[in-house]
Amino acid sequence: MKKKVHLICNAHIDPIWQWEWQEGAAAAISTFKSAADLAEDFDYVFCHNEVTLYKYIEEYAPALFERIKALVKCGKWHIMGGWYLQPDCTMPSGESFVRQIKMGQRYFREKFGVTPTTATNFDPFGHTRGLVQILAKCGQDSYLHMRPYRHELALEDDQFVWVGFDGSEVKVNRTTNYNSQLGKSVEKIKNDMEILPQPTIAALWGVGNHGGGPSRFDLQQIARFIQDAKQEGIEAVHSTPEQFFADITPTARFEKSLYLCMPGCYVSMSQLKRLHVSLENQLFFTEKICSAAALKGLMAYPTETLDAVTEDLLNSEFHDVLPGTSVKSGEENGIKLLHHGLLDAEKMTARAFFALLSVEKPAKEGEYPVFVFNPHPYEYETDITCEFSLADQNWNKHSVSLIKVYDSEDNLLVSQVVKEESNLNLDWRKCVVFAAKLQPMSLNRFRLEVTYVPQEKRLEENYIVQDAHKYVEIDRQTGLLKSFRLDGKEYIHDAFLPVSFDDNADPWGMAGDQLRRLGKNPQPFALCAEPSGVFGGLKSIEVIENGPVYLGVEAFFEKDNSKIQVKYKIYKERDCVDVDVTVFWQDIDKLLRLAIPVNQKGTLIGQTAFGTDTLFVDGRENVSHRFVAMDDGERCLAVLNNGTYGSMMENGTLYLSLLRGAAYCAHPIEDRPLLPEGRYIRRIDQCEHTYAFRICVAQRTELERLATEFNQKPFVQNVFPTTVGENAPTGKVLSVDNRDVVLVTMKKSVERDGFVLRLMNNAAESATATVGIGTDRIALSFGKFEVKTLIYTADGFEESPAILI
Repeated sequence: MKKKVHLICNAHIDPIWQWEWQEGAAAAISTFKSAADLAEDFDYVFCHNEVTLYKYIEEYAPALFERIKALVKCGKWHIMGGWYLQPDCTMPSGESFVRQIKMGQRYFREKFGVTPTTATNFDPFGHTRGLVQILAKCGQDSYLHMRPYRHELALEDDQFVWVGFDGSEVKVNRTTNYNSQLGKSVEKIKNDMEILPQPTIAALWGVGNHGGGPSRFDLQQIARFIQDAKQEGIEAVHSTPEQFFADITPTARFEKSLYLCMPGCYVSMSQLKRLHVSLENQLFFTEKICSAAALKGLMAYPTETLDAVTEDLLNSEFHDVLPGTSVKSGEENGIKLLHHGLLDAEKMTARAFFALLSVEKPAKEGEYPVFVFNPHPYEYETDITCEFSLADQNWNKHSVSLIKVYDSEDNLLVSQVVKEESNLNLDWRKCVVFAAKLQPMSLNRFRLEVTYVPQEKRLEENYIVQDAHKYVEIDRQTGLLKSFRLDGKEYIHDAFLPVSFDDNADPWGMAGDQLRRLGKNPQPFALCAEPSGVFGGLKSIEVIENGPVYLGVEAFFEKDNSKIQVKYKIYKERDCVDVDVTVFWQDIDKLLRLAIPVNQKGTLIGQTAFGTDTLFVDGRENVSHRFVAMDDGERCLAVLNNGTYGSMMENGTLYLSLLRGAAYCAHPIEDRPLLPEGRYIRRIDQCEHTYAFRICVAQRTELERLATEFNQKPFVQNVFPTTVGENAPTGKVLSVDNRDVVLVTMKKSVERDGFVLRLMNNAAESATATVGIGTDRIALSFGKFEVKTLIYTADGFEESPAILI
């Protein structure tokens, strides 16, 4: 059988990993210069991807950038991949992946006039099945990757058709290693030929694992190899990923995510992961509120600022930053990017909010107006939390302010005053929680009225909330969620016990036994008998809030050097329990999880990029996004979260993986010690951490919406309008009549003159929805797990077959 070998020359460059970004920029410049110099003397094609690196060249070496443009034009330099960078390919949201591809394509189209159709992600530690639909709708028909390796994931064939949740398809090739050592490229190519059985293969080569590029010696050796191979009936050609995929027609099919690989990545650098989720949510919220204000003609859409925020998000998703496998300076760089993006997005949210407010009528005498922006395109009921200052400080120790909340139609709402963030022992700053019905994608107005009543008695020591429908109890002896029962069915018991597992210092989790189970020897925390240290002077468990909206209970746990606060909010009128966890972590080589014994039987599922995955239940580590749920075919017991990716299911207990006491950038090398001995080594996540969860029971089709509501809460502000409010614009409010078809984002388009709306049906069943803005309407039919893109212009709605930004 005749063999054909596509020789794909590349140089893997991590912009940041064991080094800071400045060194990554320097490596890119030297690598690209070497590759360009060799292109003048040798007949080969140098392939490289990642906007981030090309931007370094464009800014710091503009003459070299012009040389590269000329080489691209004559076919000796190939723009590979076309993404913004090689991100982690499991943890970003579907919309983040869209931006990785589309912002990369936009850059390469503008600078080089090319749009690559093969995506390349060699180094990430797994790949979600949700990528297939995204690739196909972004115009990429093929995917080149390396991990998981063969010993981690067995495939029928390393060349296969990858089938997405929605039925989309792309060609995929799992390559061997992407690099070759200096002077040993031919050896690497021949090794690929021996281990890859297909008649047409891709052999990747390049000098060095991180930088370098092709060498003169290697190119001379490869030229001889090509001639020698020809004598043996082997065709070896300098090539590109697109040329390789055009030459193959895979028949094997794969209909799962490409897992499992290096499971420690889903838990390491917990703080950075939570910040990443915060920026994702803030960016998409900001795009929605800015679109709402722009549609009403109240502000110009801030495209340039939000593009910069998006770039902060994309750079933070690099595959050695978001997974937590860089040195500490890499973590710090990621945190800087995320904080920068969050600040700029929050500024644009405020600008849009005050623009919408500019047409509101002034407040009446004695009222405190509260405005709430609902980022969701449907009416829904939720609990709103608002902090504000009394007009005058109340220094009377025998009275306290009584706050009543009314909606715009003067209906008195259920409300509860709770502890404010400030700790001044004075009746001045107040925090009120109230049940509200919100209109879609618009400002909702409420008013507060304040009177004064005698000081209330101490809170009742009650640990149970029950009615004809539900029963929820906190065990005052253990501090655990003892019972969560709906309509007579017990879903969980004795839940949210912190458990420590023996672990190691490797943030990747590369050991073979870690693939089967991350962490050993579970050791439960205990309720503090006599709280000390940061919990000093407190009871081990106590009721901290109790009113018409919710019962609040906090419990304190400790083990070894770490302490944990678990705070429960049991809602009186809603069938859910919120659990906020604060961890004071000071342990190394340990993994922290929360244990939730589950009575529900069925299939464990979790959210991923534009889809829902089936998860492991045999002790292997899972990766999922904002929900994990046990589905019995009728109802799902769901745990929503705001930034926790890892979990494990074993023997009927769901464990939520919170953090690890691993070291920075340490993994096994042969039989050498994992860490240098005899010196202090800084460890990851040795500080205070906060997590938020919600327990609820719902239909599977509702989970995407519920997770979105939990993560993108309404924007709330007590503010007094300053204008007369006589010229308030009407119409131009977005609505979607099917609440379970989720609005992913709405933003001003950079590709078309109008607004882009992305909507998804994260369910295995088809769905319909009518989308409206003002008097314009469009009826949509969604297939299973389908994502649709609409463009809204002055002429109305148009459905786009391709993804737009």
